[in-house]
This record gives sequence, structure tokens and C-alpha cells, in this order.
Amino acid sequence: MFACTVFLLGSALCGAAQSMIMLIIARAVQGLGGSGIIALTMILVADIVPLRERGTYQALIALIFSIAAVLGPLLGGAFADNVTWRWAFYINLPVGALAMLLLIFFLHMNRRKNVSLATNLKSIDYIGIVLMIVSIVMILLGLNWGADAKYAWDSATILVLLIVGVVIGAAFLVHESKFAKRPVIPLRLFGTFSLAITYAQVFFQGFIFLGLLFFLPLYFQAVNGSSAVQSGIDLLPYVIIGSVTAIIAGLLMSRWGTYKEFIVIGWVIGAIASGILITFDEYTSRGKVVGILLLQGISMGMTVNTLLLGVHAQLVNKSDLAQSTSLWTFLRTFGGVFGIAVGGTFVQSSLSSAGASQYAQNIKAIADLPPDVKGPVLRAFVVGLQRFFILLTAISVLGFVFSLFIKKVQMGPKHHNEKQESSGSPPPMVAE
Repeated sequence: MFACTVFLLGSALCGAAQSMIMLIIARAVQGLGGSGIIALTMILVADIVPLRERGTYQALIALIFSIAAVLGPLLGGAFADNVTWRWAFYINLPVGALAMLLLIFFLHMNRRKNVSLATNLKSIDYIGIVLMIVSIVMILLGLNWGADAKYAWDSATILVLLIVGVVIGAAFLVHESKFAKRPVIPLRLFGTFSLAITYAQVFFQGFIFLGLLFFLPLYFQAVNGSSAVQSGIDLLPYVIIGSVTAIIAGLLMSRWGTYKEFIVIGWVIGAIASGILITFDEYTSRGKVVGILLLQGISMGMTVNTLLLGVHAQLVNKSDLAQSTSLWTFLRTFGGVFGIAVGGTFVQSSLSSAGASQYAQNIKAIADLPPDVKGPVLRAFVVGLQRFFILLTAISVLGFVFSLFIKKVQMGPKHHNEKQESSGSPPPMVAE
């Protein structure tokens, strides 16, 4: 309920924002709430449902996501084209209010009542949270300002942002490993090589998925002159096939009791699809676009929730279930943030080199340029995207290599209560 409240507050602030700074801050608040909702939903499922059956419940979540993923871009595009972009945020308020009512009336948890709220608040790793946020913001600012030609790459501003951001990130890791009593990211969760490379793939998956989700609509708008609604429709093959694949993979994982094979095959398909994406240019046919989107969707569906199940299966201490799920959400979101930032860096650098940096913040305007001006600007935009797709291909290949070394853990028979295997772990939250 708290995560929903934060999400709704962020949505209201986004809709009411009167400046870019306010919109960025409001979007950060909304993102915190949204990430919290995703993490807590997965934690709840993991806590109630035995490991072998989680694939089925993750399939149900994927089904709900597929419905939302179809309606979301269409509604957002319709609002942007016909009313105002603000309603893309305001629409969350009635939907979120309904979600809150469902939580109040239908989700009843048996909670430990011997720990006060004040004690819980004192245990939060505030220093770690501040160090992490400052590090991320400084690195992202350095990448964006350098790519946007706001400052030269070798200027003191960019160098200070990047170097200090990395140093603070290192300080964050030292604090988490040496000083934090209850670290925001316990490094013990990376305790085995197999778990560490599984988490790395979660980052890769977020980097690719959200990067494509952000830049493909811009491609449709710049190359085809698509409206916001039409670019949302163009993206549907990617979203729908990804959701359908996630549903099928979840059901099969519960049936067969395995996860590694899905991850390996998913990365193979993703590497092939990303490799073909490199050939995209301003003349690519719509049929080829749809075909590649289908392949990318299959790759996404076979890896997204499967990696979470792989993390859960490999946990040494089952009491780390909640934190491992939160880390999965964080790394996937963190990967997406960097995917969008790095992709923006490639596009902005390419446009700046062509003397068209003013279009980096208004890609849609490229489609309306006169033919003699549009050609060079569109070419620069496409070249920037192609460089980004080369990076996505390399990441997909690395994800495939990593997937070969994931430890395969037998998930046990269906209906087996795995919590009994974890002696000494705290009592689970159980729905009444």
C-alpha cells in the first residue's frame, strides 16, 4: 500500500509538473513506487508459493502485464495526440485507487507484531542509499551532458561527474561490505559465481528490454512519421509476443522443474535478433521490423521471469528471498536506466556530429523536415541507433556465455513445501 501511494503521488506530480526539472523529480518518485510494487509482488508470490509452482504464478503475472502493456502505449499515445501528455500520468490515479481497494479488502497478511515501525526505520541503510543514488545520478549526468554536447567530453565538468561518480560507487560497495549492518544490497547475495553471473544477466536483460522499449518508438516516429498512437501499435508485436512467451515459459518451468534451458535459448534468440537490428536503417521494410520485434519479444519472454526463478533456486539461505527479489528488481530497473542513457548518448553524439543536436530532444520533428535537410539528419539518427544495436548484440552474446555457467538446481516435485527445508529462517508471511 505504501508503494502504491508513492506511485500515485509520483503520477500526480508528473501530470502537474511545470518544468523539466520538476518532471524528472516526479518521475523518480513514480519510478520508486513502481519498482516497489513490482518487487513486493514478486516477493509475495515467492513467499507463498513453493519454488516448483512459481513459474505458473509468474505466468499469471505475465498475462496481466501483457494486457497492461497493450493498453498502456495505446492510451498514452491517444492522450499525447488528442488531449495532453499529462493524462498519460493522471490515468494512473483511478486505476491505482482501484488497486488500493483490492489490497485493502482482499490481501490480509499475518505479520510479526513484535517489531515496531521506529525500529524498522532505524535499520534502513540510509548512507548506502544516498551513496548509491549520488553515484548513479553523477554518472548519468556525465554521459548525457557529454553526448548532448552541453560540455566537451574532456571538460572538467564531465570528467568530475564521471570520475567522482565511479569513486562514490566504489565507496558504496565498501560501505555495504564493511560497515552497513543491514545493507541495501547485501554483497553476500553475490556469494557464488553462478549467482553473480545470474544477477549480471538481470542487468543485461533490463538494459536491452527498456532500451528497445524507449528507442524503437522513436525510430518509428523519425523514419515513418508515425504518431504516438501508431508507434505504440508498431511496438505491440514486441510486447505481446514477449508476454505470451513469458506465460508459456512459466507454465513449462512448473511442469518440467527447470529454468536454465529457457535462459540459454532466450539469449541465443536475443543475440540473433540484436545482430539483425544492426542492419536497420531508414529504408527497412515494415515486415522485417515486425519479424525482428517478434524475435526480441521471444528472447525477453524466455529470460525475464526465468532469471528470477534461477536466483531463487540458487539461494543458499532461503531467508534472503525478499532481498534477492528486491535486488532482481533493482538491477533490472538499473539496467534499463543505463540502457536508455547509453542509447541516448549514441544518438545524441551522432546527431551532434551532424550539426543537428537540437533534434535529440525532439526526434519526431525529423520526419517533418524538408527532404534536403531530412536526409542527413535522419542518417545521423539511424547511425546512432545502429551503434547502440551493436552494443546490444555484444551484451546479448555475453549474456549467452554467462548463461552457460548458471548452476542448474533441481526445483523438486510440485506442491513440495520448500520452506520446511530452511531451518532457522524467519517465519514466512502467509496470506490468511
